[in-house]
Amino acid sequence: MAVDERTDQELVQACLEGNRYAFEDLVRRHQDSVFGLAVGMMRNREDAADMAQDAFIRAYAKLEQYNPEYSFRSWILRICANQTKNLFRKRMRRRSAEEKHLQENSIRDDETEADFQQLEDALARLPAKLAAPLRLKHMEGLSYEDVSEILGIGVSAAKMRVLRAKKQLAEMMIP
Repeated sequence: MAVDERTDQELVQACLEGNRYAFEDLVRRHQDSVFGLAVGMMRNREDAADMAQDAFIRAYAKLEQYNPEYSFRSWILRICANQTKNLFRKRMRRRSAEEKHLQENSIRDDETEADFQQLEDALARLPAKLAAPLRLKHMEGLSYEDVSEILGIGVSAAKMRVLRAKKQLAEMMIP
């Protein structure tokens, strides 16, 4: 069976059995989702790239704790979300200059279409607690149950945050 055809659980098992290349396949398979979540929460592409990389490093180190009854994707996204939340807590306690930089920056990509750029700009202005569930639900296609598990909130809170995010986005997108 080709590596690309193996399930996430099979790749994890292969990795646990000593096949380090199996983890590379997991990274390739899930890097866009993890980076997308990190961008949504960090608001800065460089920090998001670091956070995504750290999430995969942590997942590799804790691979034996992964429960194959659950989705690897949800597990790695939860690791990323938790690391991001922990980083924000540390920064809030210190009130560092780096935190101010993150709050002032928004993500810009000059090569995207105008409509997409307007949406990205609006998403960047959303509070992180609203942007993350919206991205997970509508850009990653996860269920509300998965969103609530990844972010450590209740299902009703996930639904409410997505609804509030949509409402705020609609208000920002009206010319």
